[in-house]
Amino acid sequence: MNTPPFRFHIYVPLFLLLSGILFGCTGPRLTAGPEEKKPATTLSPDAQSILADSTADIPHEQPPPRVYHHLQQAFLDLQANRREEASLSLDRSAILLADLCVNNKEDMSVEHRAGLVRVALELYRDLLPPEKPIAPESPLAYLLGVLPDSVISPIGTHPYYQELYIRKLAGMSDVPVDYTPEVARSIRYFQTDAHSVFERWLSRSKIYAPLIREALREAELPEDLVFKAMIESGFNPRAYSRAGAAGLWQFVGSTAPLYGLRRDVWVDERRDPEKSTQAAVRHIQHLYDLFGDWSLVVAAYNCGQGRLDRIIQKSGTRDFWKLKGLPRETRNHVPRFMASLLISKDPEWFGFKNVVYQPPLAYDLVDVFEWVDLRLAAECAGTSYEQMRMLNPELRMGYTPAPPVRSVYHLRVPAGTAERFETNYARLPEKRKVQMVDYRVRYGDTVSGIARKMGVRSQALMDANGIRNPRSLRAGKHLKVPVRPDHPARALVRNTQQTVPDQDTHSRLSYTVRTGDTLWDIARKEGVSPDDLRAWNNLKKFGHIFPGNRLTIWKPRVLQVAQTEIDEPGIYYVVQPGDTLWEIAQEFQTSVRNLKEWNRIRRATSLRAGTRLRVRLEETLAE
Repeated sequence: MNTPPFRFHIYVPLFLLLSGILFGCTGPRLTAGPEEKKPATTLSPDAQSILADSTADIPHEQPPPRVYHHLQQAFLDLQANRREEASLSLDRSAILLADLCVNNKEDMSVEHRAGLVRVALELYRDLLPPEKPIAPESPLAYLLGVLPDSVISPIGTHPYYQELYIRKLAGMSDVPVDYTPEVARSIRYFQTDAHSVFERWLSRSKIYAPLIREALREAELPEDLVFKAMIESGFNPRAYSRAGAAGLWQFVGSTAPLYGLRRDVWVDERRDPEKSTQAAVRHIQHLYDLFGDWSLVVAAYNCGQGRLDRIIQKSGTRDFWKLKGLPRETRNHVPRFMASLLISKDPEWFGFKNVVYQPPLAYDLVDVFEWVDLRLAAECAGTSYEQMRMLNPELRMGYTPAPPVRSVYHLRVPAGTAERFETNYARLPEKRKVQMVDYRVRYGDTVSGIARKMGVRSQALMDANGIRNPRSLRAGKHLKVPVRPDHPARALVRNTQQTVPDQDTHSRLSYTVRTGDTLWDIARKEGVSPDDLRAWNNLKKFGHIFPGNRLTIWKPRVLQVAQTEIDEPGIYYVVQPGDTLWEIAQEFQTSVRNLKEWNRIRRATSLRAGTRLRVRLEETLAE
């Protein structure tokens, strides 16, 4: 390629222009947002007159003439509104300038290189569409990426350099990002008032970003949607909003079940990083199918799809920046999402230089089939309680769910500790593990009253026993209460697992205390001991009984295979005082409907003590 002749009357004025605009502040801190575009070039009238001056002196140091030539030509093309030609000249100058910066040739001073870069950025600022990202493969993006600190120092706070660098970062995102005044204000907010908060967000980002990115990638969604979790919760799975939203993705209680997230007294899967991320992925896919625009998806996630759709219809536009009537939170939410994405692309450039990043989430899964106290689990795994809580944020009670609710629970333990946990937990004595205390419901008991007495939550008691309607509680029913070994409520009840006889050979009957009855009289009449009566009914040694109290008495069950004189063979049971069809059905693992059909019973209330009921059919005897 032949080098064009060096024309002093063209390049000398440009050098003088550079010498007049070289000096400024010394850092890249964002000082202003994008400005409105001027109709012509961004060079001042004085600068334009310098370019036209052909009488200036020749500079002592001579820059490569081709850079001057392309910059001069780009300026002239912009003046004539020949934008395609100007773009071609500017791109050529950017490539040459990048080569000068990379090779660091000594025939040009740092000041001259910085001046040339600054003129190129001002011309690019006029040429490019406003607010839009800069493509990563463009010569301008390449130039901005290779600028050395020596060149950045004198131009770092120039608003055009800041704006174009941020737009370069926006071009690196797989989610469209506009560098609007609202986004610039959000960046300044995170740099100043919320600096310490955003620093914590960055610190936590490395914990959960890998698993979120993987889920987005598998769903073929933009991976930079990971920063939606940052702006929702600051990457805190235990985040909880005033509106009742919880977890990394801030699901509200009404939306969570729609995407398969379970929430009860034991677990809140909105706080589980993996489960909530999978739910968020499905929710985002649904919103994108509706709106087809990522800015609108982010907005709808915040304010709700129905509300956003009404706002779009009323505004008559699908451009987020032109929508009218958005809630203030949503109006701020989208720019802050974009700001958090941009800052996270280059935190140090934005002033976040001392972030201590936490390591990515890593764990083993162990299957547990009983209540497991997280403090005890931490001891077995050789870690801290806080670490176990961090690994299992969905657990609300500090221990795994009750076996009646889940047959198995996948507990997270630190990576590499699964075998150690299983070995140590298997060696624990039963008295150290969380246990289910047996409580027999007494006359007048309520769910809330029992929960208060036992020091647990009402919902916990209901979930552990499958109770949906608290009004269905009946005297004589046995409840399981989740109690830790060190819980003071253990002293209030006696664990009846060892005092209750084998239910295959004994039946439970209910006795209503009459006036004049004593515990000793009842025991003698029923052929049991007073101590057994106390144990079965959770009575203190010197406790009193009163007329109307109902006592549980365990007696040998009258079970027999049908004799030859019985028309229909099977297993039969003799009804005891206080029995109900429902209780008998539960004991023999059948249904009330079957009992009625097998025994020709029309009304359950007609059941009488002493009645012989067929409770199993002949074909089930061998089971």
